Amino acid sequence: MLVWMLSIINGGILVLAALFTYESLREQGPRVPKIGAAGVVFHLVLGTMILLWPAIRIPVAWAFGIGLAGSALFLIPYKKDSRSVKGAPGYLSGDGSNFRSMDERDILFARNRCLVPGTKLYELYYAEHPERKKADDGRRVKGGPLGKPGSIDGSYRPNVSMLASSFELPNMLGQKARVFPESAGAQSTYKAKSKVPPPADMDPAKATRIVKGWARHLGADLVGICRIDPRWAYSHKGEIHYGEWEEWGRKVPKPLPYAVVIATAMDHGMVCTAPHTPSVVESGYNYARGAYITTILAQWFGTMGYKAVAEHNRHYDLVLVPLAIDAGLGELGRHGYLIAQKYGPRVRLFAVQTDMPLIPDKPVDLGAERFCEACLKCAQSCPSRSIPEERQKTVERGLERWKLREETCFDYWGKIGTDCCVCMAVCPFSRPYRSIHKLVKQILRHSELARHLFPHMDNILYGRKWKPRKAFDWMQYPKGANSEEMELRS
Repeated sequence: MLVWMLSIINGGILVLAALFTYESLREQGPRVPKIGAAGVVFHLVLGTMILLWPAIRIPVAWAFGIGLAGSALFLIPYKKDSRSVKGAPGYLSGDGSNFRSMDERDILFARNRCLVPGTKLYELYYAEHPERKKADDGRRVKGGPLGKPGSIDGSYRPNVSMLASSFELPNMLGQKARVFPESAGAQSTYKAKSKVPPPADMDPAKATRIVKGWARHLGADLVGICRIDPRWAYSHKGEIHYGEWEEWGRKVPKPLPYAVVIATAMDHGMVCTAPHTPSVVESGYNYARGAYITTILAQWFGTMGYKAVAEHNRHYDLVLVPLAIDAGLGELGRHGYLIAQKYGPRVRLFAVQTDMPLIPDKPVDLGAERFCEACLKCAQSCPSRSIPEERQKTVERGLERWKLREETCFDYWGKIGTDCCVCMAVCPFSRPYRSIHKLVKQILRHSELARHLFPHMDNILYGRKWKPRKAFDWMQYPKGANSEEMELRS
């Protein structure tokens, strides 16, 4: 009886080790497959010894018993004190009275793209913020946010052209972001020719099912709904894409009551080439997906008789990470990105504002914040050292969080010509939502011990520092001197 019991337990561990090895090979892990293979060999040998060497059965039984007893500790539930279950307001400092909304004029993208030397806006802004002028001028000389696109890979033309072509779709759609019932589907053959009908009278629960199903069908990987907290709206407009310079500095309109927040998942294999060009191509492709999905959703709300605003990278009224937290899509990570359900930080976020009544989702606790306290992978792999390593969070604009140093991050983008993505790639939550990784993420959602222990186990298995993976054959860039010079340092 004992021999069969031990054989069954050992066989289960062997299957897990084999599955772990298989997944590690699929992910092109540098050393993890060797660890998994060693585990497979060990348990094959142990299984043989259990069958053929009776003297070893009692010690093995004790070892398995201790191991199973230790595993039972993972059944201890987490302390229900996570800030994320309160939604984005959980990240406010104190009572939230010192919170200050984000001014879009202050973000680096707006300063880089929209403050043209010699113009009135340029003089006006830097008269108020002279401490930013020198650094901003230096970045502006190097070009846009990505400097010379793809420079880390010698500006390999096929990949850079993929990036440029992907951003054409958001450029085309940005001017259609605001939708009103009287303007929805203006160019459609199927637009009603009579006067604008009243808003459709729908049960909010049914409307929510339709909206979520439609969004997923259009290509959204995650969909959540929240009531819009006005604190997550920009205070003033700062990004100008279509020459509407009179809009710069104007107050952003009061948001509509609800937001449909979507996330599109970036391909794991593409992200894992970070900081090379395939990763930024994947970013561009997802920005195109998001613009497509949100524009269609916004037009749908309009034809249903409601107002809507598409939020994508050619039109932002809202800060999307807190919106996504409120919509139950994930938690805030050390690197400043959303750590989303299933996909971790390798997502791009978009939203649609609407006044159609919908049913909001509840915020979630994935165990990410406690995990991030011990992990440090993103901070220690960040090429520009822009992610803080301290356990202690800081308070800025009334938000308590790990604060990314945007300036050094942005400077690195300009140097290599991509949006880096190293912090996305190295994050353990980014690994494919399959088998072993799915099990680990489920345990993290429920176990306090796992949130403390798993980061250290992950560092032992996968190491702390990031090493870029090989690109797909059709995206392989030439390995030139420029690429080697900018390669990540171990």
